[in-house]
Amino acid sequence: MRWSFACYRPPWAAAICEVGFTTGDPKDLRTDEDGITYNEQIITHAADAGVNYLSLWSWHRQSAANILSYYEKFPAPIDEVARKIGYRVRPSFIWTFLRDGAPGLVIGLANDGIAPVPGVLRLSVVGQDDKTYVSGCVDAGYPKPNGVHQAMLLLPGGVHIEGLRLKAELEVKGVRYPVRWACRQKINPDGSLTLRHNYKPDDPLV
Repeated sequence: MRWSFACYRPPWAAAICEVGFTTGDPKDLRTDEDGITYNEQIITHAADAGVNYLSLWSWHRQSAANILSYYEKFPAPIDEVARKIGYRVRPSFIWTFLRDGAPGLVIGLANDGIAPVPGVLRLSVVGQDDKTYVSGCVDAGYPKPNGVHQAMLLLPGGVHIEGLRLKAELEVKGVRYPVRWACRQKINPDGSLTLRHNYKPDDPLV
């Protein structure tokens, strides 16, 4: 992967990085004067470029033990990038509204990962019987890692939102792949989020 492509690619294009790692042997670490190892610099650059996949290998000495010999001494950089690599999409907020008697949702989408969504994110509101009430796509490559991307879904009149499920799918070249919401709230086995009000109408804070 060329860093220029990774940095300036369209937001809906995934970036894959394969790079050689040193072992944990002090002779291989190539630590700079600030105490930063060669491997940590690689991880930092990959995260800055927002890659979706990072492959680590040990030059011409392919062995899991070589990677582990570094990880056992410097686990923090690898652990950090493992928690953030790719895209981690979640609803930052969900607002309800009424328009001409029909209920609707405004969904603020956030991305806790380091990469934009590699394709088109489709949102669907489905019932417990898997009936789809409304479905639509956000802009390709969104949400990006920074900011909140809003989407609006208008449901049919007479539908009660409480108990419905908000489902996400990734569309790439006409094929849909299920997406699990990366949120703290409990999600369903299929990765969807059950919609419920988080306050009562008489809540004094509302």
